[in-house]
Amino acid sequence: MPTYAAITSAPADRVLPALARGKRGGYLYAGPEGTGLLFDPPKPRFGRISRSRIMDPAWSLAVESKTAVWLLEDAEWGLCVTVCFPGGGYETLGWARDWTPPADPAEYAAHRAGWDASCGKIGTKAGLADPAALSGLRNDPAPDGGRTSSEELMGRLCELVGAPAVVIGQSLGLQAGPAGRDFVRFEAKGR
Repeated sequence: MPTYAAITSAPADRVLPALARGKRGGYLYAGPEGTGLLFDPPKPRFGRISRSRIMDPAWSLAVESKTAVWLLEDAEWGLCVTVCFPGGGYETLGWARDWTPPADPAEYAAHRAGWDASCGKIGTKAGLADPAALSGLRNDPAPDGGRTSSEELMGRLCELVGAPAVVIGQSLGLQAGPAGRDFVRFEAKGR
């Protein structure tokens, strides 16, 4: 099942007040290692859902709670992770399901250097303890043809960030409520 969820290393008691000031409700999972969130799906405007409407609750939460928030979106083409920073702004990382690295060693080295630099910058800005570890999340094909799935990538990201993985495979756009009893409903009051 596709994922539309957010994770943060911030504890629930810091996240809940920030969510109340937001514009969209949803469900919160308070884990010992951070917080997982399932936001209500955005409503279309003029027949479509803009990228900003998809990102808005995670971005608002990052700014309000003063902590990085990682928005996880799993789709048919692959995985998209948008990191929303406490001071505003965001960066996006993507992993295509059918990704094949360049065969030429020089091209691969250039690609890998760019990926490592980008991940290091994002990890530093997000406040990760080991910013370089983010570049280790890859789905290059193995010699046997297998590759790391989106679910595995998200699980490893949750470990790296220090947030619960219980939100993986969940989206309130496709299910009426969260799978699991440990989620708490929150409502947004807006500003």
